[in-house]
Amino acid sequence: MVIVNDVREAVIAALNQHFPDIEIYGEEIKQGFEEPCFFVKLFPVAQDREFGRRYKRYHSFDIHYFAATNEDMHVMAERLYEHMEYIKVSGGTARGKKLRHEIVDGVLHFFVDYDFHIIREKQPYPKMQELEQEGYIKHG
Repeated sequence: MVIVNDVREAVIAALNQHFPDIEIYGEEIKQGFEEPCFFVKLFPVAQDREFGRRYKRYHSFDIHYFAATNEDMHVMAERLYEHMEYIKVSGGTARGKKLRHEIVDGVLHFFVDYDFHIIREKQPYPKMQELEQEGYIKHG
């Protein structure tokens, strides 16, 4: 089963694989960071029950990219569209959805969602105990 940290680590691993020379922050940005760098923000994760033990879980990311110029940010956005559409998670491949970007206050925000179907483990039910039953025949 894919868990939240698996997806988060897969996003960071994909960034690290394609952009090995750029610092990646997964939790918080340290004071005095140097550009260029990434900050990976995971939005609140959501989950819907579909049927029985089957659920769909939604992971939405905002990958911040800090660079010197808007031109650099647009170039990076193009590269992120190319490299973040598919990531490797728990031995499989996940496809990103709703890829989009914007530049706000001098920071590139690249948004991508990775959604997964998960199956909850079957709950063990106690087996029936033995039942002894006595019967009598009533004679009329």
